[in-house]
Amino acid sequence: MKRLNMTFGTILLVLGCFALSPSLKADQAIVGLWDVHYTSDFGPQFETYDQWHSDGLEFEVANIAPGVVCQGTWKHTAGRGVQLFHVGFTFGTGCPGTDVRFEETQTLTVSLDRNSYNGTYDTRYYDVNGNLACEDIGTLHATRLSVNQFADQSNAAAIK
Repeated sequence: MKRLNMTFGTILLVLGCFALSPSLKADQAIVGLWDVHYTSDFGPQFETYDQWHSDGLEFEVANIAPGVVCQGTWKHTAGRGVQLFHVGFTFGTGCPGTDVRFEETQTLTVSLDRNSYNGTYDTRYYDVNGNLACEDIGTLHATRLSVNQFADQSNAAAIK
């Protein structure tokens, strides 16, 4: 009987660890590499590559100017929703003619097939004294990139 209780206790402990794991609690549909296109009335449309990690961290590289890199933190919200907060520095590409830092929030929804997401963003640019210099609000659309991306494109071209 004692051996049975120890076995049962061990099984419950292991199952409890899995139940408390953050990666099992949250929907991980956003995790992966994405090609993101931003649109607003503030400035030109631009493209980024965005990497979402299962630990709640995010890293993005933009094509706006050399050195524009953002990093952030995210959480799963209701349904397929995701909320992001990230920060970065610009080099004359934020507010016209100013080198500033920015803070951005995004509210996103991942598609049912988990291969795209859409949402809105709000970027606030701050000067060196911490004063709000300008703001950009817009929309974005992302498409998932996969390890088979090149092979999939080659196969599609061969079929045509």
